[in-house]
Amino acid sequence: MSGATSWHIDEKTLLPVIDDLEAFRREFKDDPVLDVLIQLWSGRPRQAEDLLGAMEAPAPSLRLRALLADAWRDQGRYDEAIAAYRDLVAATAGTPREAVMRQHLGKVHFVCGEYGRALECFEETLELRVREKADADLIASSQLAVGRATEILKRPSIGDVSRS
Repeated sequence: MSGATSWHIDEKTLLPVIDDLEAFRREFKDDPVLDVLIQLWSGRPRQAEDLLGAMEAPAPSLRLRALLADAWRDQGRYDEAIAAYRDLVAATAGTPREAVMRQHLGKVHFVCGEYGRALECFEETLELRVREKADADLIASSQLAVGRATEILKRPSIGDVSRS
């Protein structure tokens, strides 16, 4: 699934991947977290976390908190990422941002093998996005996530994986 010309969502992992770094830099040149996104989406979550720590304000924005949770997810710190996203879902309940936070909570569950929980989050997100008449690409992203989690859950001997 394509997010733009410079990056896409990997259909197997449901995570963003940079395809063309120079085009990505041009596309996001005005984004204050450009370097964080590059590190995170290039498989360097520890470096992304370090950059976030250097820019963190006394009360970090929802976006910075979400990016930090993504960095934790990609470092295998699933409990921290899940707790952070649950807080973010609660903080954004009833707003258009709730769907974003639910989708990302689902991605944490997906990455750590909790496919049933991931599917619940993705279905809730899809419902919110359809109800809110969100952009077609956001609805497509949720449909992709629902489909991927459903596909995995239908496989023989696949279900939620324990994170013991």
